[in-house]
Amino acid sequence: MLTHATPEDGDIVIRQDKREGQVIYVLLTTPGADQYLLRTREEAVAQAERFARRQGVRAWFRDERAACVLLNDFRIVRSV
Repeated sequence: MLTHATPEDGDIVIRQDKREGQVIYVLLTTPGADQYLLRTREEAVAQAERFARRQGVRAWFRDERAACVLLNDFRIVRSV
């Protein structure tokens, strides 16, 4: 199930953009500047999930309306 919410600091976000007439996908760590440019959505999702898994954060996709959709949550829940 897709969840609409807000990325937290350190989460990985994919943003679709258009440059020189080409659709590209931009990866960034929130809050922060663009870090990686990828040509396909599939590449962007795979890379974002790799980074998020390694860092124990969430991966998001930001659509054209600037709404964020949670792709995957790799945070580790620790019981007390």
